[in-house]
Amino acid sequence: MRREFTDLGDHRLLLRGNKILNDLFSRSVHSIRQLTDDDASAKGFYRFLLNERISENELLSNLIGNCKAACSGRYVICFQDTTEI
Repeated sequence: MRREFTDLGDHRLLLRGNKILNDLFSRSVHSIRQLTDDDASAKGFYRFLLNERISENELLSNLIGNCKAACSGRYVICFQDTTEI
């Protein structure tokens, strides 16, 4: 399953964003402090989220594209509330 940003306009931002996505999916935690191994990683995470060169729409469009590709040709059950997969 493809879980990656494909177009953020900057190769370094793309690498950082994909590392964050990989960590989010592999560790299943939501706290930045629990997600990162050290202060430098946490700082990089915060800097990525606060970077003015990345818009919320860019992040969403990349993630929506991933979701569409993963769901294409399949039946999808959507859980609501606090369910996590």
